Amino acid sequence: MATALDAAVTSVAVLIDDAEQFRARAATVARELGPSAVEELATRFHSPPRPEPPGFGYEQRGLGGWLSTWQFAIFELFFQFGAAALPVLRRVAFGEYDWTQGNAVEVLVRLAAAGVERERTVADLRREFPRFRYEATLYSVGPLLHHAARDPAVAAVVRELEDMPEWREAAEELRAAGRVPDAEPGAAADGGA
Repeated sequence: MATALDAAVTSVAVLIDDAEQFRARAATVARELGPSAVEELATRFHSPPRPEPPGFGYEQRGLGGWLSTWQFAIFELFFQFGAAALPVLRRVAFGEYDWTQGNAVEVLVRLAAAGVERERTVADLRREFPRFRYEATLYSVGPLLHHAARDPAVAAVVRELEDMPEWREAAEELRAAGRVPDAEPGAAADGGA
């Protein structure tokens, strides 16, 4: 049985293919829900409503496609909640392994790039990232290299992390597989400065 919260998250998720609309809807929904929704949203990572919306079934999105889209929507809401979502984001990013770790790291870095507890986030990542399972390093680094290629503020945070051997190893594997931009973080966004 879908709830109002499920409907709100779904209204963001179904816009995943249009980044601008996806982010704009997430901002609207976050304002409507308020930060008190953060903890409840954190209980819903693995339970998207069924049936999937049209266009999000196995046939269109593959195995786990709706679940991944649902999770991306929740984490975009967390980004919109800002500092209020930091405790949950840290718990997910630095807790027990789950494929949502990468989502949490991505949002933590985006928030740091926006000036939300940047120093603490960088210090936390420098301490915790070497302990991540290899898969989690890939899930973390990949999206951030895409963000860094177009956002100088994210690129600046990424440059503070890329000297870690585990970070470099993940970035090298992703680049070799053609899954991330070849440019150095921020080269396209800030002229390589």
